[in-house]
Amino acid sequence: MKRRIAAIILAVLAADTVASAAPQQEWNTEALRRLMHEWDVKLEKLELHLQPAMRRAGVDMWIIMSREFNVDPMLQMFGDNGISGWFGHRNAYIFYDGGGDAPLERVLIGTHQSGRMREFYPTIVPYGEEGLTPHLREYVASRDPQKIAINRSRTVSMADGITAEMLLFLENSIGDTYSNRLVSAQSLIFDYISHRTPAELEIETEASWRTWYILQRAFSNEVITPGQTRLMDVYGFILQAWKDQDLDFNFPPGLTIYRRGVDGGIDDTDNPVIERGDLLHVDFGVRLMGLVTDQQHMAYVLHEGETSAPAGLRELFRQSVVAAEIYAQELKPGTIGTAVKTVVEERAEQEGIQASIYGHTQGNWVHGAGARTVFDWPDRYGDFAREPVRATEFWSIEFSVQGAVPEWDGQVVRIPREEDAVARVDGPAEFLAGPQMELWLVR
Repeated sequence: MKRRIAAIILAVLAADTVASAAPQQEWNTEALRRLMHEWDVKLEKLELHLQPAMRRAGVDMWIIMSREFNVDPMLQMFGDNGISGWFGHRNAYIFYDGGGDAPLERVLIGTHQSGRMREFYPTIVPYGEEGLTPHLREYVASRDPQKIAINRSRTVSMADGITAEMLLFLENSIGDTYSNRLVSAQSLIFDYISHRTPAELEIETEASWRTWYILQRAFSNEVITPGQTRLMDVYGFILQAWKDQDLDFNFPPGLTIYRRGVDGGIDDTDNPVIERGDLLHVDFGVRLMGLVTDQQHMAYVLHEGETSAPAGLRELFRQSVVAAEIYAQELKPGTIGTAVKTVVEERAEQEGIQASIYGHTQGNWVHGAGARTVFDWPDRYGDFAREPVRATEFWSIEFSVQGAVPEWDGQVVRIPREEDAVARVDGPAEFLAGPQMELWLVR
């Protein structure tokens, strides 16, 4: 599948060279095709995985409370403003599992909803001056749920969408009996997000290859003329490249120069000129049909007469390739995030590699709802560090290696790396694009 999608992306990129001459209607049609496909993929996931996930979490009702201009992050999984256009004054998005063979009830009680939202919520109950409260109270009481999941979490932001006022409103609406049955939806959200469908994997793989080719072009002589091109020129190219492909914003490119005789990296603060002998680093990802990427790549700017990077830099990059392979091998379902970090760093050290591991799940968010291979820092990483790796999760295999470079007078150089991957049931995680196996070269 990787080869097939790579071929598709190459064809699309070739077509981009004449995109400016394409009629506006063609671009509008493509944008609409992508949006409708995104809805279809999210609806399929809901129908396949939400009810089983609720049962595994031990909840029979999930209420997502939201309102205009203060939108719960999880609503992007269940319609979002791509369909409705609005989020209403106060809306309740409810999923109820009656047990046994009963289908999952999907109910929206709110305002400002389009008919297309019925694909996600077959029952839409509008309200007027009476407000949301009587409808919400009646629905909950009639179903008598024993555990009601709400999006409240101390450390998981995408599971913490309910505001203080909306929580108070919900509690007042449903009364003390049902308020005492409220539980966090955090475990449900982790479980649901991690069950990736084949359609999601195809989108994520396409997005990964698009990111790869944008960054490979950015770190080439198509964009860079040593001694003339500034760092923000590369930034501008990346910015224009993802816009030309009609991709959605994920996060802006981060660019750094590592230079002989300079401690640490040189960022874009002073917009430096790229010189021969520089080591270039970029951190960037795109969003395509609701799914995101996160990659870090590196390139070396050749001196006149050079045909490759100095041996010390090549050796460091070789070490990063080995570390990436170890990392992929250790992303085993069931292994806790902190344990993955520990074992990968220990195995790298046995190979003589000084590695630091700090990867994370990704997908609907660049830092996803799932495990992170980080040290146990409760205030920052909280439950992420203690979550297990789950099969089919999308991952950012993110890490760095460092060591002294003889050709740079023994200067310690850091090589940051990041590749998109998917965790597998059996065997190592699979890289979605690449991975980068050697330094790219700018001549």
